[in-house]
Amino acid sequence: MGVASGKRLTLAADETVRKQVVAVRESLQTELGIAVRTADGHELIGCGGSRILDYSDDLGAAETYVEILGISYPLYGELFPQHVSAYESQLRNVPNKSITP
Repeated sequence: MGVASGKRLTLAADETVRKQVVAVRESLQTELGIAVRTADGHELIGCGGSRILDYSDDLGAAETYVEILGISYPLYGELFPQHVSAYESQLRNVPNKSITP
């Protein structure tokens, strides 16, 4: 299962969303009905969960992040092919080690 995170894009309704996120504990964000969408507008369905991490009070208004957990494969590979390629490249560069009893 894949995990993705990154800086959240700002929207016109950000202050309303920010107040709601700050008002609830992270574990209760599911009650806010927040949906994660791909760049072309399709809702990401079937992931383990998502949450908004808001650091704006400490680091400034633009410091809000999204974290998505449990993105299944092959969807993860379709959304993040560069991450899959980098991971596969790392595995190719790991030398084979024999385990002897």
